[in-house]
Parts: sequence; C-alpha cells; structure tokens
Amino acid sequence: MKYAIPTSGGKLSQHFGQSTEFMIIDVDPNGKISSKKKISTIAHNCGSLPQLLSDLGAKTVLAGGMGMGPRMAFESRGIEVVLGVAEMDPEKAVLANINHTLVIGQNTCGHPQEVCDHSEKQGEHGGSCH
Repeated sequence: MKYAIPTSGGKLSQHFGQSTEFMIIDVDPNGKISSKKKISTIAHNCGSLPQLLSDLGAKTVLAGGMGMGPRMAFESRGIEVVLGVAEMDPEKAVLANINHTLVIGQNTCGHPQEVCDHSEKQGEHGGSCH
C-alpha cells in the first residue's frame, strides 16, 4: 500500500494545496513501512497533483485539509482521501491509519465544498486547492 502525505519540513502540512512537497510511504503486507521518499511539487498545482500521485501508485492520501476539487479528482482515480489528520509525523500517521487508531478531526480547509478555480484567481488564496 502506498500513501501520499503533504508535508512541510518533514511534518504533515495542514494545507494540501499550499504544500510544496509530499512524503510517499510504502507499507508492506505486514503493516511495516518498507520505504519512504520525498517529492517536490508546486503549490496550488491542484490539477496535476492527483494524476502525479496516482502515477506514483498512491492508494491513500492523508491530509489535514483539502477542498472539494482535488478530493473529487483523487476519488475518481480510486485514491482514498483521509482528511482531518492531526498527527504531524507522516510515518506515525500512516501506521495509525493502518492500525485503525488515526485520530481524525475536521477538514482544516476553509472552503471544502468549493471547486478549485485558480484560472481566474491567479496568485490568490482562493479556490479549494487547500
């Protein structure tokens, strides 16, 4: 199973769309972390992130918050989205998810029902990529 977690400085980033890096964590059939790597991305790159992470084999995204646009894009690719993750350590979050002990709170996205539209809001903090 492969997980993707938006990070900043090695810790879970609460704002999906503002993330410039993702931790990709592979878990073996025994529930142990078998590998991890960091990939760099561009913030507010809502349109291509779901495809990129899908191409990398991600099956689950753990995030603090995410808007409706990217969420729908992940789900349409068969990628589970878990929001409201409070655990800041990506490895601990993955292991807790596997063990069904991950504490989930509210989606930290300020506008989870809006669809991302940065084409008209270049440079703004609008849309639902967050």
